[in-house]
Amino acid sequence: MPRLFVTLSLCALLALTGGCASLGIDNPFGPGENTRQSQLLGVSFPAGMSLSGDHSRVSGSEGVEVAFGQVTSSAAAQGLFNNLQAAGWQLRLQQSRASKGIYVYENGERMAVVVVESQAVQTVVTICAGNRLPDGSMLSLTGGGGGSDAGETSDAGSGGGFGTPAADAPPVGTSESWGAPSSGGLQEREL
Repeated sequence: MPRLFVTLSLCALLALTGGCASLGIDNPFGPGENTRQSQLLGVSFPAGMSLSGDHSRVSGSEGVEVAFGQVTSSAAAQGLFNNLQAAGWQLRLQQSRASKGIYVYENGERMAVVVVESQAVQTVVTICAGNRLPDGSMLSLTGGGGGSDAGETSDAGSGGGFGTPAADAPPVGTSESWGAPSSGGLQEREL
């Protein structure tokens, strides 16, 4: 009888884990969406780290990838350095502290910025990679959202991408105040 109970319990558990996928719960026994290979850089992540498919956005050879794992930030940075160097990437800039490091790599016309950050229980690696822009390229902010959060609208005719004030923005030359006037508050004025 106990053997039958154990067998039925295991069958029910397997049926539940397979059925949880429709609820958005990953099967803990399956491979999931996390991988150990960087699509942008073409190298493996250090042991103990995997790529988060939910936090990464890649379009062709450009994009952002986020990897995480329970390794030290120095081990993650050194492991990535070794793998990138073996794949032909050259370190061009390095700024690091105990809990965060920013590294710029170059491989021909490709550039990559790698940020290694130690958090409470894991290390997070953020990779931004793409093709190098030609010398004299202009800054274009139109692809990133146009500044609508700051009360601006996109101005495609200006070429700069910084936008013009939205229709609901206060007219130029007026001031706005926030907070209680007795406590000093904040006031914005055109100069």
